[in-house]
Amino acid sequence: MRKDKLLKEWFEFNRKYWKALKLRSKLHGHLSNSAGLPDAVLADAEPVFVLSTGRVGTMLLTRLFELENGLHIEHEALPEMLYAGKLAYAEPANIEFIKGAFMAGRYEAIRDCQISNLRYVETNNRLTFFAPAMAALFPNAKFIHLLRHPDSFVSSGIQRNWYTGKTITDEGRIAPPKELGIERQQDKIAWLWNATNAFIEEFKVGAGKDRTLTVRSEDLFSNAEEAERILNWLDFKADKTSIKKVLDTPVNTSRKKKISQEYNPDLTPLAKKYYGY
Repeated sequence: MRKDKLLKEWFEFNRKYWKALKLRSKLHGHLSNSAGLPDAVLADAEPVFVLSTGRVGTMLLTRLFELENGLHIEHEALPEMLYAGKLAYAEPANIEFIKGAFMAGRYEAIRDCQISNLRYVETNNRLTFFAPAMAALFPNAKFIHLLRHPDSFVSSGIQRNWYTGKTITDEGRIAPPKELGIERQQDKIAWLWNATNAFIEEFKVGAGKDRTLTVRSEDLFSNAEEAERILNWLDFKADKTSIKKVLDTPVNTSRKKKISQEYNPDLTPLAKKYYGY
């Protein structure tokens, strides 16, 4: 990991820690019904979660959300919950486990936002496989499905050594069943793209249209109207000038040149649904 990123993570972790201590100190002895607080948080909070494969432009979406007042936005929240997300994908019927894992990782953060009159927003793809549990726990939650063309996604995954065992994130990355016989790295990443988006598609059917919004990152990168559509759907009020400024400012650029990768297109049938080919 680059030193500048390590320093940023260290600073952010410490900032959040001291902020949480300050809030707890402020609340100590001043709550009227702490026992009823969890039920109130679950019933009243209106968190926003971005569901994705990752590598889709969540940092840009984070920058857009930062234009809005009254939000608490997390892009790379701790704990990461990557391995727990893999378990959630493997056993979707075990909803009580999935709810418990999510609550252990995020309840306090959402609670603190609710107490502070802030709306919790997380753009982190690590929570994607918790979506059914999050929707059940928070009836007022909303979900954005952010996706990117598999060509770009596969190239990005290759660049980051996915499915090589060389990165710690591989421990929590879902993998194709052995019986499918998928061996090549690029084909595993293509399978990951389709499997993750298929999971989100199934979730959206159950969640309902009023709680979900689908966005292609290519449209978001190049179209201010698409950014406005997202913000308006959430009742955010950012002005067009500020939106254009965010879109015109590069974020999360890679130092490595991406190389186009050949993969088996039969592994990404959802590409036709999203992109027409």
